[in-house]
Order: sequence, then structure tokens, then C-alpha cells
Amino acid sequence: MFSLLVSAGAFAAQITGTVTNATTNKPSSGDEVTLLSLASGMDEVAKTKTDSQGHYTLNVPDEGGQHLVRVARQNVHYFKAAPPGVTTVDITVYDAATQVEGLVTDARVFHLQASGGNMDVQELYILNNQSQPPRTKIGNQTFAVTLPDGAQMGEASLTGPSGMPLTVAAVPSGAKDRYAYDFPIKPGQTRFEVTYKVPYSGSHEFSLKPESPLSELGVLLPKSMKFTGVSGGFAQDVDEAGLAVFFAKNVPANQEVKFSVSGEGLIPTEPTGGNAGQPAGESSGTPIPSSSGGTREALWFIVGALVILIGGGAFVMWRKSTTARAAAQDPKAARATAKARAQAQSQPAKPPQGDMLDVLKDELFQLETDRVSGKISQEEYEKSKAGLDTLFRRQMKRK
Repeated sequence: MFSLLVSAGAFAAQITGTVTNATTNKPSSGDEVTLLSLASGMDEVAKTKTDSQGHYTLNVPDEGGQHLVRVARQNVHYFKAAPPGVTTVDITVYDAATQVEGLVTDARVFHLQASGGNMDVQELYILNNQSQPPRTKIGNQTFAVTLPDGAQMGEASLTGPSGMPLTVAAVPSGAKDRYAYDFPIKPGQTRFEVTYKVPYSGSHEFSLKPESPLSELGVLLPKSMKFTGVSGGFAQDVDEAGLAVFFAKNVPANQEVKFSVSGEGLIPTEPTGGNAGQPAGESSGTPIPSSSGGTREALWFIVGALVILIGGGAFVMWRKSTTARAAAQDPKAARATAKARAQAQSQPAKPPQGDMLDVLKDELFQLETDRVSGKISQEEYEKSKAGLDTLFRRQMKRK
């Protein structure tokens, strides 16, 4: 029994996989592979390199937790999630270059709201790297944005093909009101979001020249604000979550596009009218603030009930099998066991501490991801974080 347990633990405590270079369609050898634990941030808990066939093996010191596998290829990191129980993670990487053909900005979407002499702007750029053979674009200024005069830059984030959101910082571009970024643009779709404030006195006109053709240019704003397509070509779409939607299709490169907005209004925190339940910008994937506090509280009641039911069910099944064996051997022992079982069933079952801690860690990680990607407001984040921290400390004390 001891040998079996040791063998099972050894196999369960490893993650293996193959790294493939999609630029050459060959195994990627000599790449650094790192295992990141998400239990308390992004700690490096194991590291190795791929062999000549692109294979790797990582030892998992904290089995049962959430992990990410990171592969470094030519100073570009590629990630893939390794949930609990997963023992094989294959990852695709690409060669990197400073000049890549086939990189286009497919769509650009504005989210606007105005009040108190300022207009908050959130711009979403959908970038498509369609290079053949596929390559990752790298460099000091892989992407740049030009803001209106007097705009105050806010935060910027990107979500690559892996779906992992990351915060990025601007670097000097050498031009007025132009901000550059040096993140790698991998093959596939990358979503880049930037926020900024513009002084607002009741109306504002936007003027832009796309550097590449846009399949769609969208503008979403509160219904209390007025939109005017100065350069024409704009049409109104179906409202999304209480926001008016305007768009222009197939905008040519280097052609000036103008539109103006007036009035004031704020993006609603809860969906009202239109596509109720569908966040604004769903078609473009842009999140807006939403109320999730009540949902998280209800979720914890459900999770707690499920843990109790699962733990209680396992206990009952084990006791039944033990009682059956005892009854076959000794009727008196069977009666005594039945009595003990009845007394045990009268006591409330407690959820396994390890399972609850894992659930709490997963929820904390999801909460941090929602905050970085802008799915929840700072107030909702702080409220939810405080509640989860309290539950986490309580479970640790019980353990």
C-alpha cells in the first residue's frame, strides 16, 4: 500500500507536455519552461527546458492548486493554464521579428461617458496578426495610439490569444499626444484597451485617421448624450445595455473620420433595456462596470452547500459499505454499528477544509482577473476582496 501511494503521488505531482514552434512546424527545443503557482500571486515553483523533441517535465510541489505554464521563446512569453488534475499541457510558440507582414487593426470601439467637466473615454483596438508563416511582432514600439489634444492618459491593458489580461505601460514616442507600447503582438487576435480623460464643456468633436483599414468603427454612449456623424457613413445599431450604439463599416486607411458628441451621461452600472443581461460592447468583447456583489454572495451559499453535500455523501457511502461487511460477520456488531451511524447522521457534516481553501483561492484569482480586465469596478472589487479575505482567514484558523 505504501509503494502504491508513493507511486501515485509521484505521477500526480508532474506536468508534462510538448512545445511546438508554429512558425517552422517543428518541435521547439531549448526553450525555458516555468511553472507559476497562482496560490499567492505568480510565484515560480518549478523550471526546466525543452529537449530536442520539444518535450518537458515539471515537478509540481503544490499539487491541487491553480497553475500556469509559461514558455519563453526569443524573449516572448507564452502562457497556458494548468487547472488542478491536469497533467499534460502542450503549448504553441512562434519565432519573433521586428517587421511582420499581415498585422492589421481590424476594429476600433469608443465607450464614452461625460459629467462634471470631463469625458471618460475607453478605446478598444482589435488587432489581428495574420502573418504567414505566423510570427510574433516585437520591438520598442509595436503599437501606438494618438489621443485628442489635452487628454490625460489613464491605464492600458491587453488580452492576447491566450485570453490572459495584462496591464501595459506607455513608452515615449517622440510625438505630441502619441503614446507607444512595446508588448509583443502574437499571431491571432489581441485586444488592446486604453482609457483617458478629455476636458469637456458640453460637446466634443473627435477626429481620427486610421493607420490601417477598419472593418468596423463603433461608438457607444449613454442615451442622454447626442451623437453626430460629422463625416457621414455612420449608422445606428441596436442599443446595448442602456447605451446607444453607432458604427461605420469598412473605413479606409488614412481617411479622416469625424464625429461629435454633446450632453452628459454615465454608463449604467446594470443592464437596462435593449439586450438585457448582455454587457455593452458584447460584440466587441468590451466589458463595462456591472453589479456583481449580490451574485458573488449567492455563489458562496451554493458553493458551501455543494461542498457539504459532497462531503456528506462520501461519508454516508463509506459507512454503508462498512456496515454491510460488519453485518455479514456479526449481527450484534451490525446493530451497534447501525446505532452509531444514526448518531453520526444526527450531527451536521463539515466541509473538507482543503476543498474550501482551494475554492477560495480560485475565487480570489478570478476576482483579480476581473479587476484587471475591467469587468468590475474598484468599489465592487474592494467589497468582494474583503469578504473573500475574511472567509480565507476563517478557513485557515479552522484548519
